[in-house]
Amino acid sequence: MMKALSSGAIDALRHLNDKQAGAAPAPLPAQVAAELLGAGLVAKAGGSDAVEITCDGRKYLSGDCD
Repeated sequence: MMKALSSGAIDALRHLNDKQAGAAPAPLPAQVAAELLGAGLVAKAGGSDAVEITCDGRKYLSGDCD
């Protein structure tokens, strides 16, 4: 079972989920990014500090990746 995320991390994950595919990756506060990266719900985007939501991140929010 996955550890519960903070409300800030959940809000950030929802925001990432709402972005259009191919949109510029979103920079997040370091603590939120670390929490989401540690849970495997986001992945580093390019060489920056920005992250993109993963399939597991979408599953966390909706239970369905497609």
